[in-house]
Amino acid sequence: MKVKYLIIGMVLAIILASCKFGADMKPKTPVFQGYIESSQVNVTTRIPGRLVKIFVDEGNFVSKGDTVAVLDTREIRANREALVAKLKNIEVNKSRVEHLYKVGAVPQQKLDEITTGYDMLLAKIKALDIRTNDMTILAPMDGIINVKVLEENQMMPPGMPVVIETDPKGTWARFSIPETYLDQINLGDEFNLRTNTDIEFRAKVFQILPIADFATHTPTTLRDERDVRGFDVKMLITTNQLKCKPGMSTYLYLNPVKNNDTGSK
Repeated sequence: MKVKYLIIGMVLAIILASCKFGADMKPKTPVFQGYIESSQVNVTTRIPGRLVKIFVDEGNFVSKGDTVAVLDTREIRANREALVAKLKNIEVNKSRVEHLYKVGAVPQQKLDEITTGYDMLLAKIKALDIRTNDMTILAPMDGIINVKVLEENQMMPPGMPVVIETDPKGTWARFSIPETYLDQINLGDEFNLRTNTDIEFRAKVFQILPIADFATHTPTTLRDERDVRGFDVKMLITTNQLKCKPGMSTYLYLNPVKNNDTGSK
């Protein structure tokens, strides 16, 4: 009887070991980690100055043309008032010279000189008006204020952004996909992506770079294995764009590659 039970026990052990071996041999679903990127614009102006008022904060949604901030225009307004006063004086003199020219009392040169001075003052006033308009900083597109760079009463150097705006409709996920999995990804294909917080996104492939990147997965043994190159794949996020944050990790699930585990992570 003992021998009988021993044989039965050995058979059960073999069956259990076979089941475990079969489970271990089942190919695992490969998961590829990517990162969220988005179109970002530095909201700035070419004119330096002191920030008088900032009307937005991080997380605010703005429409194209909304006022983001204004710079101090007191000096420009004072210069414009001085030029306007000078222009009025020249207008009076210009009218007199034009009358004297018509009766032959002054030469053409005199009329040309005062006319040129008058036109130059008009051009200077127009330039100040353009500069004043530039001191009001407007949102260049519909988007979300991602970063507030400066605060009120700070000096804004030329080219320095007051805020950085993100376009939620221009958000994508970037992956480096081994060439062994590229047959599963085509332009226009849609995938469900996940994040570390289990938020799901729907994404559409819009770019597969034709040149492989420099990352090469080199096999540790030479038997039946080859080097595998990675390709840059970009997928446009089509759902839950507002929940996508630049730099956020996201994950893509593909089907296993038969007899090749070199590309999976």
